[in-house]
Amino acid sequence: MKKVIEKLQEYSTQIDLKERFDYNFNASDEIFNSKETNKLLAHKNPFEQNVELKWILSEKYKENKKQNFIDFWIINIWGGIRGFKPNDRNINKIIRFKKQIKKGRLSLDCFNTISSLSKISSFIEPEKFVIYDSRVIYTLNWLIMTCENQNGLYKKYFPMPSGRNKIIVDFDINTIINLKHISDYEKSKELYVSKQQAYFNFCDFVHNATKKIYGPESKPYELEMLLFTLTDKEIFKDLKNTLKITTGNIV
Repeated sequence: MKKVIEKLQEYSTQIDLKERFDYNFNASDEIFNSKETNKLLAHKNPFEQNVELKWILSEKYKENKKQNFIDFWIINIWGGIRGFKPNDRNINKIIRFKKQIKKGRLSLDCFNTISSLSKISSFIEPEKFVIYDSRVIYTLNWLIMTCENQNGLYKKYFPMPSGRNKIIVDFDINTIINLKHISDYEKSKELYVSKQQAYFNFCDFVHNATKKIYGPESKPYELEMLLFTLTDKEIFKDLKNTLKITTGNIV
């Protein structure tokens, strides 16, 4: 995805994540000890605090055999996904997910809650896994469509998880993609990477592209945070300037 990477390189020179990334959390939450809280508060912007959080929670996972409290703190408190309750059904799903990411293939059941589950894996192994949520996939799919697939279906898209963001809901990217490739759609040509493989393909792309965009010592979450940040401003502006819909009056 050379053209997508080139576009992301361009965005990376324009956007300082220390200024633009604005995902906040409570650094004094009870999950942290005083030393961890002080580490988090030593950073003055949400980007650096979230990077520190990656490594703090990664260590907690290594130190604790009972990890449910970390899992659900990430999903419910940090992630703000209150609907994923700490019940037996979801505890078992998390167990299955942790086994499946080691094998490199997800069940459809796990992919259906990938926005929640991938948050966990992104903290367990920050150098290997990233978050697969609606904002980052919306941004990436838009860039695939406008950079790689302008003249045909050369790269498959990533299946979209559900999202709460207003832009994502109001301007459904799946509909836009289907209209863009209407001939392929009518021929039932597969436009998307399989759901069982999509998360791993996405992590591989982010891992490799991050090195080209931010340098050999960079970490995958840097590009993931850039993709997250781009959605509301740059991608929405591009969307408004690019999309043209013609309607006819029927009498």
